[in-house]
Amino acid sequence: MGDAVRVALMTPYTGTNLGDWAIQEAAIANIRERYPDVSLHLVTIFPVDTEELHGVPSVPINCFAPWPGDAPPPGVAIDSDDEHARFDRTPGFLGRLKETIKSARFAYSILKPTVDALRLARDESRHVGRTYRFLKGMDLLVVSGGGQLDEYWGGPWDHPYALFKWGLLAKLSGTRFIVLSVGTCALESNLSLFFIRQALRLASYRSYRDRRSKELLHPMEFTRSDAVYPDLAFSYSDDVDFEQRPESETSGRVVGVSPIAYLGKGWPKQDEAVFRQYFETLTGFVRTLLERGYSVVLFSTDGVDRAIVSDMVEALENEEGLDTSKLRHPRTHTLPEFLEQVRQVDYVVASRLHGVILSHRLCLPVLAVSYDRKVDTHMEDVGLSKHTVDIHDLSLSSLVAAFDALISESQSIRSTLRGVNDRYERELRHQYDAVLGENAEAP
Repeated sequence: MGDAVRVALMTPYTGTNLGDWAIQEAAIANIRERYPDVSLHLVTIFPVDTEELHGVPSVPINCFAPWPGDAPPPGVAIDSDDEHARFDRTPGFLGRLKETIKSARFAYSILKPTVDALRLARDESRHVGRTYRFLKGMDLLVVSGGGQLDEYWGGPWDHPYALFKWGLLAKLSGTRFIVLSVGTCALESNLSLFFIRQALRLASYRSYRDRRSKELLHPMEFTRSDAVYPDLAFSYSDDVDFEQRPESETSGRVVGVSPIAYLGKGWPKQDEAVFRQYFETLTGFVRTLLERGYSVVLFSTDGVDRAIVSDMVEALENEEGLDTSKLRHPRTHTLPEFLEQVRQVDYVVASRLHGVILSHRLCLPVLAVSYDRKVDTHMEDVGLSKHTVDIHDLSLSSLVAAFDALISESQSIRSTLRGVNDRYERELRHQYDAVLGENAEAP
């Protein structure tokens, strides 16, 4: 690649997940370091939001968001009080079809699924065409970190299909396509496996954020010699002070707690009994910390978790006789807001992978309340699996005991994390140099 390269970073990112935020900022900074005149674009779910947050032009990953300069597309659902409003905004054939079905509700109820399918096919064909033209103007398409090999959120026709579509169009347009430090999550259906297999096969370079992610792809023979590099969030810096905060009168007495909406409202699959047990146990744990005299900072690292933080605050403030003067729940909607708050804590109790990783990036001891294999894998990889508890087998006594064990080993944990951060930074620098250097075609 020459000096004036054009790079697109692709991720199923809405702007609310702080792990995705850190990953994209890290990739952007490292690309710019190597190519100061680079032309960068993001490919995301909500391009309007990600463009504003990162200051990088963004385009939609699928046909459900407007391309830059377009008006927002009409909603998929038709409001019951204005059931033809969508067709009023639909041009061409579908717009004219409105008059035909407007006077016949029975016919409309029969034709609506067909009309919706036609409209979706039209929107998808337009998106395919625009994506191809967009990629013709790119030198490199990067699937940039995160748990992108996944069907859990949306099924096979969501991100697995998007990866296949963008990979295929990159191939057809002559754009180099690479997959960088991604995670393998839920891949159960044959269709998802087909899309992911074809997408990965189209990539000229592939790496995974942990060895287990690569092992899960073992049946795909062509992946067996692929590389394993750390999560890209470990290459995020932005002049962050990665050491513990200076000593003060509250040192060792501030705990950050980050609830998760796992199996609750807003989760793709729900189990009220499991979520309620988790919520009540974690609330009881925070109560115990307050009763012990700790200060507690409740925070979220994803938009869907914010309501859980609010619910927990309300539950604690309504407990009779509990002093909540040392309980805070600051806004952490952005990565800078998160870093500002978490730099002020001494220990973290978190469930989301990047709630754990970003805290580890700050060399903070973390008690991981794990809800997923990826959290277990990360804790094993950094040598801290003993400080993991299973969200499905949680009790107040076990959580308190695990926290006490974390405190007793906090100094050695910080030392371990300093070594992990140094090692992971070096490894990721090597990967960036390999895929962006002079011999990038054969890293």
